[in-house]
Amino acid sequence: MTSSAIPWHILMYIFLLFGYMLAAKKIRWLPEIPFGLFICYFALIFFETIISGYEWSAEWIRYIKIWEYVFISWGVAHGIFWVVMKILTRVKDEKDVPPKITRDFILFITFVILFLLVLRVKSDINLASLLTTSAVITVVIGLAVQATLNNFFSGLIIQAERLFSVGDWLEFEGKEGRVVGISWKSTQLLTRDQVLVYIPNSTLASTTFTNFSRPTRTKIARIFIGLEYGVPYNKVKQVITAVVDQHPQVLKRPRVVVRIVEYGDFAIKYEIRLWHNNYAHEPQLKSDIYQQLWYALRRNNIRIPFPIRDVFHGHIEREYHKQESLSVQSDAKMMMQAIPILSPLSDEELTDLSSNVDIDLYGAGELIVQEGEDGDSMYIIRSGTCEAIKIMENGRTKLLSTMRPGDFFGEISLLTGEKRSATIRTTEDTALIVIRKSIFSKIIIANPVISEQIAQVVLKRRQNEGAAIGDLGAMDQNPKKLIETIKLFFGV
Repeated sequence: MTSSAIPWHILMYIFLLFGYMLAAKKIRWLPEIPFGLFICYFALIFFETIISGYEWSAEWIRYIKIWEYVFISWGVAHGIFWVVMKILTRVKDEKDVPPKITRDFILFITFVILFLLVLRVKSDINLASLLTTSAVITVVIGLAVQATLNNFFSGLIIQAERLFSVGDWLEFEGKEGRVVGISWKSTQLLTRDQVLVYIPNSTLASTTFTNFSRPTRTKIARIFIGLEYGVPYNKVKQVITAVVDQHPQVLKRPRVVVRIVEYGDFAIKYEIRLWHNNYAHEPQLKSDIYQQLWYALRRNNIRIPFPIRDVFHGHIEREYHKQESLSVQSDAKMMMQAIPILSPLSDEELTDLSSNVDIDLYGAGELIVQEGEDGDSMYIIRSGTCEAIKIMENGRTKLLSTMRPGDFFGEISLLTGEKRSATIRTTEDTALIVIRKSIFSKIIIANPVISEQIAQVVLKRRQNEGAAIGDLGAMDQNPKKLIETIKLFFGV
């Protein structure tokens, strides 16, 4: 390679490194390697080669070589530091990796030390005079940028004491957000509204703030609700606990706590305390609980009272409830007439049964019954849709069937008390007609022959359709045994 070809060879290195840095910003899978200092190094070599040979260039080349050593030492140090940080990022959690302000400070100290070493080894510059001059300059600059230095050292103190890390949730002067960065000057919080808030490090270090991610990420969420006076506390606790325990983000341990906090003017105020480990999702978690509580309270006839005057208009409300009850009774009877296992019932018995059923409302995604639990009721879908699912050993769910208005399930549990053979989950807001054992037993006891007729219908239906929801399980297909089980269950 000739001397004249060297500058263009080096120039090619510069373009290659610079082109890679530009490509890394556009292509995600390319790592952004810090080649900037190496580019400066090759640029100095290129410039040195261009001016070499001129009489006036000797002094310039001397200083250029010093800076070449400075940039190559800085580039190697920066490259090693970059590799170490990449390894730490892979083997440790994000919160255990030093933040940007700490990394920058380490690099700054390293660069200063390397700069002084290069000057000491490769030049005849008097370091004592240089340090004296630098001290004077440092004092002048320090006075000019006092606020910036205060923020910088405050940031170092925050990191040294591990007050918070990137990813933690903080609350400061009414501003709540997740820490997304800690720079030399400020700490950045990303609020739930996706707004970036910059807080000076000196302010954070000298005032009080709340860290929701320490000492652990397990936190208590508090929900308040006011309910009517006429419902016993134990019933309220049972209903609320059943709703909260169904939510997948609520921890099973510690248990949910439901307690009375106030006797108000028109309602008893309850506090619900539940544990979770993702503060970022707490607002949505509370919203889900409130939504599901509305349906659960409605199903269990527990009212959420509000100030209302019903002295003058009570008769209108009573008339409305009467008409609503007649509509429910009519719908229930019409749907029961289409159900095969209820075909042995007379019109009078169907009328009596339809007048005593309950209407339960469920929100989308709620579990109505769960596989393996005890049951003594049957459900008819009045509106909405449900799906029958099977929980597999790997935790996944298998869809068995989809049910729509007029479909029913749970008839075997109603007749024999068998455990539920599948899990039923709503896919939208759903109203269910519920036939409970306590109501159906009156018909069976009054007319024992019906149990035999129902048993025949059940077995015939199973033979025609195959086992599905309400499967007989361990019970065989013997009509006599099924009849005996039904009679024993109802005490006939």
